[in-house]
Amino acid sequence: MNCSKVYSKVDFGSRLRVLFMILFLPITCPNIDEFLFLPVALGYWKQHELWDGTYTLDDLLDIAELAEVRRENEERAAEAARE
Repeated sequence: MNCSKVYSKVDFGSRLRVLFMILFLPITCPNIDEFLFLPVALGYWKQHELWDGTYTLDDLLDIAELAEVRRENEERAAEAARE
């Protein structure tokens, strides 16, 4: 069983902050490769562009890196806004 962990801070005033962990079982897509369909799922590419030669493997790796950087930056911005 593969659990994912999410850490969250709860602020109970200026002196007390609690860090807690939430465990959950993420749902996966058994019939598709989630990494290969990442640009489609995020709305960057259309499905037919995966197989028609529009993009290369390097393009896929670049868009995956871009998506991870954007996700991390959004998470950091949300964290900074909460503090």
